[in-house]
Order: sequence, then C-alpha cells, then structure tokens
Amino acid sequence: MDMRHDFPMTRRRQGGVALLTALVLMLAVLMTGIAAARTALQGARAAESERDRLLALQMAEAGLADAEADIEGGAAPASARSAALASGDPAAFADGCAGGRPYDGLCRPAAGLARQAELLADPDGPAVRFGAYTGRRMPEGEGGLPAAPPRYLIELMPPGGPGHLYRITALGSGSTEHAQVALQAFYRKPAEAGAAGRRIGWRELGNWAALGGTGAPPGGEGRR
Repeated sequence: MDMRHDFPMTRRRQGGVALLTALVLMLAVLMTGIAAARTALQGARAAESERDRLLALQMAEAGLADAEADIEGGAAPASARSAALASGDPAAFADGCAGGRPYDGLCRPAAGLARQAELLADPDGPAVRFGAYTGRRMPEGEGGLPAAPPRYLIELMPPGGPGHLYRITALGSGSTEHAQVALQAFYRKPAEAGAAGRRIGWRELGNWAALGGTGAPPGGEGRR
C-alpha cells in the first residue's frame, strides 16, 4: 500500500477532530458565560429587592415617629385633635377609623389586624398621611425615593396602667408600592398636662401580605 495517499485523509480527519474540539470548547465557554450572567442578574435583583425593603422599613419607622409627634400635639397643639389625644377622649375614636376630620385615623381597637391592613392599604382611606398633622414633609418619587409617603392609624387601647395607651400601625413603601413594610408600636401618653409620652414596644408585621397588604411578605417579626 502506498502510505503517501493516506496522509491527506489523515490530516483531514485530524482537522475535523480539532474543529469539533474547538466548537465544544466554545460552547462550554458560552454556557459558562450565560450561567455567570444569570447569576449576576439574580444577585442584582436580590440586592435591589433588599434595598427596596430597607427603604420601606425606614419609611414605616418614619410613619411611627410622625404618629408619635401627632399624639404629642403635632403642628397645632391647641387643636381639637391634639386635645383629644392628650386626654384620651373616647368620643374622638371611631369604629373603622371613620370619625372624619379632624379625627381621621383615630380608631377604636380593632378585633384583628386584617381590618387595619385593609384601611392602611387604601390610599384614599382614613389612614393619616405623613405630615398631615405635624407639618413634616417627605420627598417621594422615583429612584431612591419612596413611591408614596408613610401613613398610619392610631387606636385608643385599654390603659393597663397610668395615662393613655395608644397602638400605632404604620405602613411604609419602597421605591415601588409593591415593596411595603408595616410596623406596629405601643405608645403611652401620661395624663399630666405637658408630659411627654414614650414608645414601650414595637414589632414588624411579618404577615402583612397575607393580611391584605399589597407588598411581599417582609420576612420576620422584628422585635418587641
């Protein structure tokens, strides 16, 4: 047999194997790149979601603080609302928080959280918007700003001690209104005129979405 005739065929075979190997390697590199890009994208989305949740948490905390300032007299210490909160006047607190101005957002104790969640989730409901009675301002809009200002409800609770006991439920939004966090706090206001109250406990409502809120579950109860 003349071996010279086999050399071109052998070279063609070797070239075909080399081409196939190169294609397999290129495919492996491409798949690795796609997997890395997908992982990076998922990580970016997770980071953005967590950042949005933290913004909503900060807004809910701002809502609690604004409600406490409201209880302490707000921007109009001589108003009928301020007098009702200072004295714990039961007549100012309505079922379903339906007292209307100047007593909007002042509620008799609800039997459960579902009704509070419904009232807070309604942007046109009785919940008090941040700054309505304190004169404070909250920037809102796009980017790193909240989609909506915080809003809150104040319930008059059985005192269980000296002074007046209030339960505040506040809702904060992230850069989209789908990212929401609800916080609840108890605030004791002394009966003595001019005496400042204090927060005596708070918690995060970790089952907010299940209660009727529009946001995803914040994940965790917080602390009391």
